[in-house]
Amino acid sequence: MAKKRRRKNKSLKLIITVIVVLAAIIAGAFGINEIQKKSVQSGSQVADGEAMIHFIDVGQGDAILITMSEGNVLIDAGTNSSEDELKTYLDSLKITEIEYAVFTHPHEDHIGGADMVLENYDVNNILIPDYTYTSATYNRMIDCIEKENAKLHLAKPDMTFKVDDMEFFVLAPISQNPKETNNSSVVIKAAYGSTTFMFTGDAEAASEEEIMARYTKESLKCDLLKVGHHGSDTSTSNEFLSSVAPKYAVMQVGVGNPYDHPCQSTLLKLEKAGVEYYRTDLHGDIVFVTDGKTLTKKD
Repeated sequence: MAKKRRRKNKSLKLIITVIVVLAAIIAGAFGINEIQKKSVQSGSQVADGEAMIHFIDVGQGDAILITMSEGNVLIDAGTNSSEDELKTYLDSLKITEIEYAVFTHPHEDHIGGADMVLENYDVNNILIPDYTYTSATYNRMIDCIEKENAKLHLAKPDMTFKVDDMEFFVLAPISQNPKETNNSSVVIKAAYGSTTFMFTGDAEAASEEEIMARYTKESLKCDLLKVGHHGSDTSTSNEFLSSVAPKYAVMQVGVGNPYDHPCQSTLLKLEKAGVEYYRTDLHGDIVFVTDGKTLTKKD
Protein backbone atom coordinates (compact mmCIF):
# COMPACT_ATOMS: atom_id res chain seq x y z
CA MET A 1 0.00 0.00 0.00
CA ALA A 2 2.84 2.39 0.87
CA LYS A 3 4.46 1.84 -2.53
CA LYS A 4 1.15 2.55 -4.27
CA ARG A 5 0.74 5.82 -2.32
CA ARG A 6 4.26 6.92 -3.30
CA ARG A 7 3.50 6.18 -6.96
CA LYS A 8 0.25 8.16 -6.70
CA ASN A 9 2.08 11.12 -5.05
CA LYS A 10 4.70 11.11 -7.81
CA SER A 11 1.98 10.99 -10.46
CA LEU A 12 0.12 13.88 -8.77
CA LYS A 13 3.29 16.01 -8.63
CA LEU A 14 3.91 15.31 -12.30
CA ILE A 15 0.35 16.33 -13.21
CA ILE A 16 0.64 19.59 -11.20
CA THR A 17 3.96 20.41 -12.88
CA VAL A 18 2.46 19.86 -16.31
CA ILE A 19 -0.54 22.07 -15.45
CA VAL A 20 1.75 24.91 -14.27
CA VAL A 21 3.85 24.74 -17.44
CA LEU A 22 0.76 24.68 -19.65
CA ALA A 23 -0.71 27.65 -17.76
CA ALA A 24 2.47 29.66 -18.37
CA ILE A 25 2.39 28.82 -22.08
CA ILE A 26 -1.29 29.75 -22.37
CA ALA A 27 -0.73 33.02 -20.49
CA GLY A 28 2.01 33.94 -22.93
CA ALA A 29 -0.20 33.04 -25.87
CA PHE A 30 -2.97 35.30 -24.58
CA GLY A 31 -0.68 38.32 -24.22
CA ILE A 32 0.09 38.51 -20.51
CA ASN A 33 3.84 38.50 -21.21
CA GLU A 34 3.31 41.07 -23.97
CA ILE A 35 1.48 43.39 -21.59
CA GLN A 36 4.35 43.14 -19.11
CA LYS A 37 6.85 43.77 -21.88
CA LYS A 38 4.95 46.84 -23.06
CA SER A 39 4.95 48.27 -19.56
CA VAL A 40 8.74 47.87 -19.35
CA GLN A 41 9.26 49.34 -22.83
CA SER A 42 7.08 52.31 -21.98
CA GLY A 43 9.27 53.12 -19.01
CA SER A 44 6.66 55.68 -18.06
CA GLN A 45 6.70 55.16 -14.26
CA VAL A 46 3.24 56.73 -14.41
CA ALA A 47 -0.05 55.34 -13.15
CA ASP A 48 -2.81 54.65 -15.64
CA GLY A 49 -4.84 57.79 -16.27
CA GLU A 50 -2.01 60.14 -15.33
CA ALA A 51 0.63 62.12 -17.21
CA MET A 52 3.79 63.75 -15.92
CA ILE A 53 5.65 66.73 -17.37
CA HIS A 54 9.35 66.75 -16.47
CA PHE A 55 11.34 69.94 -16.94
CA ILE A 56 14.82 68.46 -16.78
CA ASP A 57 17.62 70.59 -15.39
CA VAL A 58 20.14 70.66 -18.24
CA GLY A 59 21.65 74.02 -17.35
CA GLN A 60 21.18 76.80 -19.89
CA GLY A 61 19.01 74.79 -22.26
CA ASP A 62 15.65 73.10 -22.70
CA ALA A 63 14.72 69.45 -22.22
CA ILE A 64 11.14 68.48 -21.41
CA LEU A 65 9.91 64.91 -21.06
CA ILE A 66 6.23 64.02 -21.01
CA THR A 67 5.53 60.54 -19.68
CA MET A 68 2.27 58.60 -19.89
CA SER A 69 1.43 54.96 -19.31
CA GLU A 70 1.32 54.30 -23.06
CA GLY A 71 3.95 56.59 -24.55
CA ASN A 72 6.59 59.27 -24.03
CA VAL A 73 7.25 62.61 -25.72
CA LEU A 74 10.53 64.53 -25.57
CA ILE A 75 10.62 68.25 -26.36
CA ASP A 76 14.22 69.39 -26.92
CA ALA A 77 17.40 67.74 -25.71
CA GLY A 78 19.54 70.28 -23.89
CA THR A 79 23.12 71.23 -24.73
CA ASN A 80 26.08 69.18 -25.99
CA SER A 81 27.65 69.34 -22.53
CA SER A 82 24.48 68.21 -20.71
CA GLU A 83 23.70 65.07 -22.71
CA ASP A 84 25.07 62.82 -19.95
CA GLU A 85 22.70 64.42 -17.44
CA LEU A 86 19.81 64.01 -19.88
CA LYS A 87 20.62 60.34 -20.48
CA THR A 88 20.91 59.71 -16.74
CA TYR A 89 17.48 61.24 -16.20
CA LEU A 90 15.84 59.24 -19.01
CA ASP A 91 17.48 56.03 -17.84
CA SER A 92 16.37 56.63 -14.25
CA LEU A 93 12.78 56.47 -15.55
CA LYS A 94 13.62 53.35 -17.58
CA ILE A 95 12.77 55.15 -20.82
CA THR A 96 13.55 52.99 -23.84
CA GLU A 97 11.05 54.28 -26.40
CA ILE A 98 9.98 57.80 -27.37
CA GLU A 99 6.90 58.18 -29.52
CA TYR A 100 7.67 61.77 -30.56
CA ALA A 101 10.90 63.75 -30.23
CA VAL A 102 10.31 67.43 -30.92
CA PHE A 103 13.38 69.54 -31.58
CA THR A 104 11.90 73.03 -31.49
CA HIS A 105 14.64 74.87 -33.38
CA PRO A 106 18.28 74.41 -34.41
CA HIS A 107 20.12 76.18 -31.58
CA GLU A 108 22.64 74.07 -29.68
CA ASP A 109 21.00 74.58 -26.28
CA HIS A 110 17.90 72.78 -27.58
CA ILE A 111 19.35 70.07 -29.84
CA GLY A 112 22.76 69.40 -28.25
CA GLY A 113 21.66 65.98 -27.02
CA ALA A 114 19.56 65.10 -30.07
CA ASP A 115 22.15 62.74 -31.53
CA MET A 116 22.52 60.99 -28.17
CA VAL A 117 18.74 60.54 -27.91
CA LEU A 118 18.44 59.16 -31.44
CA GLU A 119 21.33 56.75 -30.97
CA ASN A 120 20.26 55.40 -27.56
CA TYR A 121 16.46 55.28 -27.64
CA ASP A 122 13.81 53.98 -30.02
CA VAL A 123 12.33 57.18 -31.46
CA ASN A 124 9.28 56.61 -33.66
CA ASN A 125 8.56 60.18 -34.83
CA ILE A 126 10.60 63.37 -35.08
CA LEU A 127 9.12 66.86 -35.39
CA ILE A 128 11.32 69.80 -36.43
CA PRO A 129 10.73 73.17 -38.12
CA ASP A 130 11.19 73.50 -41.86
CA TYR A 131 14.14 75.85 -41.45
CA THR A 132 17.57 75.93 -43.08
CA TYR A 133 20.47 76.07 -40.64
CA THR A 134 24.14 75.11 -40.54
CA SER A 135 26.18 74.12 -37.51
CA ALA A 136 28.15 71.08 -36.38
CA THR A 137 25.48 70.22 -33.80
CA TYR A 138 22.65 70.59 -36.31
CA ASN A 139 24.51 68.51 -38.90
CA ARG A 140 25.03 65.71 -36.36
CA MET A 141 21.33 65.70 -35.60
CA ILE A 142 20.39 65.53 -39.29
CA ASP A 143 22.91 62.72 -39.88
CA CYS A 144 21.35 60.72 -37.04
CA ILE A 145 17.83 61.37 -38.32
CA GLU A 146 18.85 60.01 -41.73
CA LYS A 147 20.33 56.88 -40.13
CA GLU A 148 17.34 56.10 -37.93
CA ASN A 149 13.98 54.68 -38.93
CA ALA A 150 11.97 57.42 -37.27
CA LYS A 151 9.35 59.20 -39.34
CA LEU A 152 10.28 62.84 -39.91
CA HIS A 153 7.59 65.54 -39.74
CA LEU A 154 8.09 69.22 -40.62
CA ALA A 155 6.07 71.40 -38.27
CA LYS A 156 3.18 73.37 -39.73
CA PRO A 157 0.52 75.36 -37.86
CA ASP A 158 -2.66 73.37 -37.12
CA MET A 159 -0.78 70.05 -37.31
CA THR A 160 -1.99 67.62 -34.64
CA PHE A 161 -0.86 64.32 -33.16
CA LYS A 162 -1.84 62.19 -30.21
CA VAL A 163 0.16 60.06 -27.78
CA ASP A 164 -1.78 57.98 -25.28
CA ASP A 165 -4.60 60.32 -24.19
CA MET A 166 -2.66 63.56 -24.68
CA GLU A 167 -3.45 65.63 -27.76
CA PHE A 168 -0.84 67.94 -29.28
CA PHE A 169 -1.61 70.94 -31.48
CA VAL A 170 1.13 72.83 -33.35
CA LEU A 171 0.65 76.62 -33.17
CA ALA A 172 3.90 77.77 -34.78
CA PRO A 173 6.13 78.49 -36.63
CA ILE A 174 3.76 80.40 -38.87
CA SER A 175 6.20 82.42 -41.00
CA GLN A 176 8.04 80.28 -43.55
CA ASN A 177 11.43 81.99 -43.20
CA PRO A 178 11.60 84.08 -40.03
CA LYS A 179 14.56 86.46 -39.74
CA GLU A 180 15.37 85.25 -36.24
CA THR A 181 16.12 81.55 -35.75
CA ASN A 182 14.32 81.69 -32.41
CA ASN A 183 11.12 82.48 -34.29
CA SER A 184 11.38 79.21 -36.19
CA SER A 185 10.58 77.52 -32.86
CA VAL A 186 7.90 74.86 -32.85
CA VAL A 187 5.24 76.04 -30.40
CA ILE A 188 2.86 73.37 -29.15
CA LYS A 189 -0.27 73.39 -27.03
CA ALA A 190 -1.13 70.05 -25.44
CA ALA A 191 -4.24 68.86 -23.64
CA TYR A 192 -4.70 65.95 -21.28
CA GLY A 193 -8.32 65.79 -20.26
CA SER A 194 -9.22 69.30 -19.19
CA THR A 195 -5.63 70.26 -18.28
CA THR A 196 -3.55 72.16 -20.83
CA PHE A 197 0.10 73.05 -21.41
CA MET A 198 2.05 75.23 -23.82
CA PHE A 199 5.64 74.63 -24.90
CA THR A 200 7.20 77.60 -26.67
CA GLY A 201 10.84 76.80 -27.43
CA ASP A 202 12.59 80.15 -27.87
CA ALA A 203 9.70 81.85 -29.71
CA GLU A 204 10.01 85.62 -29.39
CA ALA A 205 7.47 88.45 -29.52
CA ALA A 206 7.18 88.34 -33.34
CA SER A 207 6.10 84.68 -33.23
CA GLU A 208 3.80 85.38 -30.29
CA GLU A 209 2.09 88.12 -32.31
CA GLU A 210 1.53 85.73 -35.23
CA ILE A 211 0.07 83.14 -32.88
CA MET A 212 -2.32 85.67 -31.32
CA ALA A 213 -3.39 86.87 -34.77
CA ARG A 214 -4.14 83.31 -35.96
CA TYR A 215 -5.83 81.81 -32.90
CA THR A 216 -8.55 82.99 -30.54
CA LYS A 217 -7.65 84.13 -27.05
CA GLU A 218 -9.77 81.37 -25.54
CA SER A 219 -7.96 78.66 -27.51
CA LEU A 220 -4.58 79.85 -26.22
CA LYS A 221 -5.38 79.62 -22.51
CA CYS A 222 -3.43 77.00 -20.63
CA ASP A 223 -2.69 75.82 -17.11
CA LEU A 224 1.08 75.52 -17.53
CA LEU A 225 3.39 77.63 -19.70
CA LYS A 226 7.00 76.86 -20.60
CA VAL A 227 8.23 80.46 -20.71
CA GLY A 228 9.80 81.32 -24.06
CA HIS A 229 13.54 81.87 -24.55
CA HIS A 230 14.56 81.08 -20.96
CA GLY A 231 12.69 84.09 -19.60
CA SER A 232 14.41 86.60 -21.89
CA ASP A 233 12.79 90.00 -22.37
CA THR A 234 12.49 89.20 -26.09
CA SER A 235 9.61 86.82 -25.27
CA THR A 236 6.48 86.66 -23.12
CA SER A 237 4.91 89.98 -24.09
CA ASN A 238 2.18 91.32 -21.82
CA GLU A 239 -0.39 90.62 -24.54
CA PHE A 240 0.75 87.05 -25.00
CA LEU A 241 0.82 86.37 -21.27
CA SER A 242 -2.68 87.82 -20.97
CA SER A 243 -3.92 85.55 -23.77
CA VAL A 244 -2.32 82.40 -22.39
CA ALA A 245 -3.22 83.25 -18.76
CA PRO A 246 -1.37 80.31 -17.16
CA LYS A 247 -1.64 79.29 -13.53
CA TYR A 248 1.93 77.94 -13.53
CA ALA A 249 5.06 78.79 -15.53
CA VAL A 250 8.50 77.21 -15.81
CA MET A 251 11.76 78.74 -17.00
CA GLN A 252 14.67 76.50 -17.99
CA VAL A 253 17.84 78.41 -17.20
CA GLY A 254 21.39 77.69 -16.07
CA VAL A 255 22.90 78.84 -12.79
CA GLY A 256 24.88 82.06 -13.30
CA ASN A 257 24.29 82.05 -17.06
CA PRO A 258 25.96 84.90 -19.00
CA TYR A 259 22.67 86.16 -20.47
CA ASP A 260 21.11 87.19 -17.15
CA HIS A 261 18.18 84.86 -17.86
CA PRO A 262 15.51 85.10 -16.68
CA CYS A 263 15.18 88.85 -17.08
CA GLN A 264 13.78 90.82 -14.19
CA SER A 265 11.15 92.35 -16.47
CA THR A 266 9.80 88.88 -17.31
CA LEU A 267 9.65 87.91 -13.65
CA LEU A 268 7.74 91.11 -12.87
CA LYS A 269 5.24 90.34 -15.64
CA LEU A 270 4.63 86.88 -14.23
CA GLU A 271 4.27 88.20 -10.70
CA LYS A 272 1.89 90.95 -11.78
CA ALA A 273 -0.23 88.36 -13.63
CA GLY A 274 -0.36 86.20 -10.51
CA VAL A 275 1.48 83.29 -12.16
CA GLU A 276 3.21 80.78 -9.88
CA TYR A 277 6.59 80.24 -11.53
CA TYR A 278 9.55 77.92 -11.13
CA ARG A 279 13.15 78.01 -12.42
CA THR A 280 15.51 75.12 -13.02
CA ASP A 281 18.47 77.20 -11.82
CA LEU A 282 16.78 77.51 -8.43
CA HIS A 283 14.61 74.40 -8.21
CA GLY A 284 16.49 71.82 -10.30
CA ASP A 285 14.30 69.25 -12.05
CA ILE A 286 10.67 70.35 -11.99
CA VAL A 287 7.85 67.82 -12.37
CA PHE A 288 4.11 68.34 -12.74
CA VAL A 289 1.51 65.57 -12.63
CA THR A 290 -2.02 65.57 -13.98
CA ASP A 291 -4.93 63.16 -13.90
CA GLY A 292 -6.71 65.09 -16.63
CA LYS A 293 -8.70 67.12 -14.11
CA THR A 294 -6.16 68.65 -11.79
CA LEU A 295 -2.53 69.72 -12.26
CA THR A 296 -0.09 69.78 -9.37
CA LYS A 297 3.62 70.24 -8.92
CA LYS A 298 5.28 67.11 -7.59
CA ASP A 299 7.43 67.60 -4.48
